[in-house]
Amino acid sequence: MESTHNQYQTDEELLAGTVRGDMAAFETLYRRFGRKIYHYILSSIHDDTTAQDLFAEVMVAVWKGAKNFQGDSQVSTWIFGIARHKVLDAIRSRTRHHTQSVALTQGMEVEDPDENPEHQLAQKGEAEVVKEALATLSYEHREVLYLAFYEELPYQEIATRIEVPVNTVKTRVFYAKQQLKRALESRNTQENVQ
Repeated sequence: MESTHNQYQTDEELLAGTVRGDMAAFETLYRRFGRKIYHYILSSIHDDTTAQDLFAEVMVAVWKGAKNFQGDSQVSTWIFGIARHKVLDAIRSRTRHHTQSVALTQGMEVEDPDENPEHQLAQKGEAEVVKEALATLSYEHREVLYLAFYEELPYQEIATRIEVPVNTVKTRVFYAKQQLKRALESRNTQENVQ
């Protein structure tokens, strides 16, 4: 019998297998996209437990909704679209309940165990400064920066994922970088005064 790996080569084939109820195809799809989806959610939510719950909801939605995939976009775009909608719903819910805002870099720092402690402390300090500056940006600006710089997606793919025109993505990235620069400069000015 042919293995699922050989049977399904493309994301579309994996999704078609999922539609037919092939758990192995779904598991391959899960392995292929799971980590990126989870990190995308975590970078937006700032809460590991909530991110895990949302990730599970996304994967259940993929399993149940695979038959609704129209083929108008790439499978990855479709899955990230589901994740984005779950994140936006969670953020709206948090806003209604007056909870803390999301942070872009939560959970994204990976320490190299071979580095010396002084270097690690300096990096953590820089990461905290950037994290604080990012927290001053709107969700839309944090989102495009994450997709452009952490996911390294081209503007067209970002536009497709967040369902806005490419020029809107370019504008958001431009203004987000300007705001981030001002926030970092303001922080440096405050540190120099102290």
